[in-house]
Amino acid sequence: MKKLLVVVAAVLFSSYAFADESGLLDRNAGIVTKPSKYSVAESMDRVEAAAKGIGANIFARIDYQQMSKKVNVDIRPNQLLMFGRGAGGPYIIKEAPLAGIDIPFKALVWEDSQRKAWISYTNGSFIDKRYAVKGAASYIKNIDETIEKIVTEALNYRA
Repeated sequence: MKKLLVVVAAVLFSSYAFADESGLLDRNAGIVTKPSKYSVAESMDRVEAAAKGIGANIFARIDYQQMSKKVNVDIRPNQLLMFGRGAGGPYIIKEAPLAGIDIPFKALVWEDSQRKAWISYTNGSFIDKRYAVKGAASYIKNIDETIEKIVTEALNYRA
């Protein structure tokens, strides 16, 4: 019985160590968050316009605050935009179907308790690490550059 407990403890510890090393325990792993000087709605309008400006398709814009009113839950402003240009996403999904959880790409604009707006998105490098798709390096580089360009333009940052 003692040996069994030692084996179980070793397995659990190694699983924990793997998860911690891989970033699976970090709930914000791969998420980039930047401050916005605009409101949530204006920030999202700017992100959507910047995405359209580079030829991205807008698949959905979800206003969680509006949705929450239907169930009488009061939340701070929070909007999600799903978008993509269709270049790298389909290739990545072909090679790693579970990547469909992360693709199309999403930008979340949200308000914190001090009424400050933020934009968050998953970077392409994290998606590459998460799914390890061979031959996707050029797509991943393009994803990172594209999302950064959209956010920089939308929020008037200087790279």
